[in-house]
Amino acid sequence: MKIILATPVYPPEFGGPATYTKGLAIKLRDEHEVIIVAYASTSEPIPGTTLFVASKRRPLPLRLLKFTFDLFRASRGADVIYVQNAMAAGLPAVLVGMVRRIPVVLKFVGDEAWERASQQGNTEKRLEEFLAAPEGGWSTALRMVIQGFVLRHADIVTTPSVYLRNAIVRTYGIKNERAVVNYNAAVIDAEAVFSATPVPHQFVTTARLVEWKGLDGIIRATAILKKKYPDVKAVIAGDGPEEEKLKALAKELGVEGSVKFTGRISRAETWHLRKSSEVYVLNSTYEGLPHTALTSFAARIPMVATDIPGTNEAVYNEISGLLVPAGDDHALADAISRLFDDSVLRSRLIEGAEKILNDKFSWDVHLKTLFGFFQSVQAKPRD
Repeated sequence: MKIILATPVYPPEFGGPATYTKGLAIKLRDEHEVIIVAYASTSEPIPGTTLFVASKRRPLPLRLLKFTFDLFRASRGADVIYVQNAMAAGLPAVLVGMVRRIPVVLKFVGDEAWERASQQGNTEKRLEEFLAAPEGGWSTALRMVIQGFVLRHADIVTTPSVYLRNAIVRTYGIKNERAVVNYNAAVIDAEAVFSATPVPHQFVTTARLVEWKGLDGIIRATAILKKKYPDVKAVIAGDGPEEEKLKALAKELGVEGSVKFTGRISRAETWHLRKSSEVYVLNSTYEGLPHTALTSFAARIPMVATDIPGTNEAVYNEISGLLVPAGDDHALADAISRLFDDSVLRSRLIEGAEKILNDKFSWDVHLKTLFGFFQSVQAKPRD
């Protein structure tokens, strides 16, 4: 097959679509022609694939036009366009699909209208509350109109969780049979896999530094843990708009020496941080289904996560991790403390996570489901 992968984010940038696109391309390249069309800051192709880049250094209108033109050019004779976004990549994809008469499968991993409204301080609502009663004025309304158009015109919309599938069916009027779940697969770079000795009382999180990742709660939990473990170390890997605010909070709570901000680092470095820490923490208030949880399963590091939709489809309490209520700093600190102190519990959760990873989140399962979607849209008559 000739498969077009259209993505708004491309390695080495952080983000689920970048991680997934690289992993998928590596899995597909030996048996299929893979062409990647991406918004990116680099022009280095994944070996065995062809890459078209719309540079993020260009003004928005120019890079949107470049992306659309590249997608049109690359998709000649393609069997399917597989797109990782319902806005900047999704809109060109469905338009090119209409013109070229090529089926479009869209992977929906998050609602951009809600994410932008949250980042800009226009809403404090959780996703489902926001979708029921949006906030943020005309910009939110425009993003929701575009997303709705794209989602309704894609041949199939896949989501990585039941939670996200149900949310978009309710909000955007997608037909039930066209909105389907395909759970993520863990993406591990072969060159990133190595061992390290865990540092006692060190825990780590990897995330964009945005409000809904709950990083302020991680810093407050560190202050609580420091009373019991003077040598506790929290490592926060990633960058984003909340960085200065989070550093100020660490200083205010007197834990600036116990919280390390790494900034943006490579996937190999994030793997090393997992292997050299005792606990991985995911303290989000929203996740579609987090790639970072699956990577942590594969790295065999026990996890504490918030009990929220999406995350709790992967992290099962007391089986593949420990779940705590979102926003409860003391519960978070207590769960981390349990894992610091109980090696038997750590081992049990690692084994449980490995079983769930193999049964539910393997590449074999993911690709079999994905190619079922590709075949079904190819068989569908084009209007």
